[in-house]
Amino acid sequence: MKKVPLLIPSFILLLLLAACNGGGKSFDPKVEQEKATEVINSMLTSFEDQEKVAEAKTRDEANIIAWKKLKEKNIAALSKDLSKEDQKRLLYLLTLNKADDLSNGETKSNILFTHNTEMKDVSFDQEKKIFTFDIERSGFDHKLITLDKQEDVWKIVAVQDSE
Repeated sequence: MKKVPLLIPSFILLLLLAACNGGGKSFDPKVEQEKATEVINSMLTSFEDQEKVAEAKTRDEANIIAWKKLKEKNIAALSKDLSKEDQKRLLYLLTLNKADDLSNGETKSNILFTHNTEMKDVSFDQEKKIFTFDIERSGFDHKLITLDKQEDVWKIVAVQDSE
């Protein structure tokens, strides 16, 4: 008789553990693609009305300022380990850099975020569970942007030239 009361709480505990383990972490590619696409779309449209984000004497100086602003507005989407070369590719893809020569011999560089950047294709690597977006700017500039789920959030982990 004394053993029966101990079995009931043990059985309930086992049911709860089984429900917790089997209930949450399934990966639905369609749902996850929608979430990853939201990240890419928010990145592409993070600067509205071609907001001027940097004026500098050199293009390099303007790029540094623009990248800081891009990171500030998209901190959740950018992986901390995004390499410097990847950063340059992403910045180039998302911006239109117009440098003007000034009368005093210096150069003024304005970074304007473009709105003519769009997604052409999305591919899914089932083994690695990553999405790669083929992005095109102005009908000629192709980049592949790869997203990986980190800390339950889709983050950009690589940007490479399309081949």
